[in-house]
Amino acid sequence: MSCDPQTNLPVKACARRRSRPWWAAALLLALVVVVDGSRCTPADPNQPIQIIGSASPVESDGSVLRIGTFNIHSGKGRDRKTDLARTASVFKMPLDVVGLNEVRGTWSQSIGLNQAEQLSSLWGMQSAFIPTERRWWHDHFGNALLTRLPIRQIQRLPLPGLRGKAFRCAALSQVEFQKRMVQVLTVHVDSQSDRGPQLQAVIAMFLALQPPAILMGDLNSTSDDPQMRELLARPDVVDAQQETPLDARGRKRIDWVLARGLRCRSGQVVENEASDHPALVAEFEIEHPTPTP
Repeated sequence: MSCDPQTNLPVKACARRRSRPWWAAALLLALVVVVDGSRCTPADPNQPIQIIGSASPVESDGSVLRIGTFNIHSGKGRDRKTDLARTASVFKMPLDVVGLNEVRGTWSQSIGLNQAEQLSSLWGMQSAFIPTERRWWHDHFGNALLTRLPIRQIQRLPLPGLRGKAFRCAALSQVEFQKRMVQVLTVHVDSQSDRGPQLQAVIAMFLALQPPAILMGDLNSTSDDPQMRELLARPDVVDAQQETPLDARGRKRIDWVLARGLRCRSGQVVENEASDHPALVAEFEIEHPTPTP
């Protein structure tokens, strides 16, 4: 067997030995790619939000604004099975505006539909996916707004966070109803150490909006939280579900539909098996100023 004169090793062994640095470099590169791709980073707040689809008209007298909000838990039910058709069936009546939390994106516009688009096709609504997090180089997780009303504006407002993960944002949109602009703030607040500062920012945004305005989503805060207690005590803030402080399992609510400049006709907590959260629905009328005599 021939040997390498420099190492006195068989030629084949020398070849294997020389090839090891290439394999090591390839493995290191693969490791870097996996670590970088799996890392959760905040979504770009400057990335334009696309409004997808068209809305199907629904018979209505046009005087009632029907609102829904739902943390869909990525479509995963209490049985741990993902079924967006089951998610869609939770709302028993057509709604004008729906805010969703924990919505999953897709790899790209050319590969499938994100969960907001899938639900919008089932409900006959137009949709806007508002990502909060990126992973594997695409927007993979966030909130969504679905509506049958004309959307005049929609923007993403990052919420403060120090944890370096579980990134959150507020989605502020303007929808036209009865020739008025209704401000809709859709949010999902962190459940851990960032909850307090994020809730403070969300409340400040909501109170700064010109009525009529709606705040809806998973605030991860119950009515006995000091910030929530102060907000609910305001005479200009309406809690659509004030008659249902507890869910069917006896837990205090953390999902909310709050309004200013709107009169609440009804509010309901919808228990379901499609998520680990109940859905909320509410019907509102716009409050018109009393004419000065």
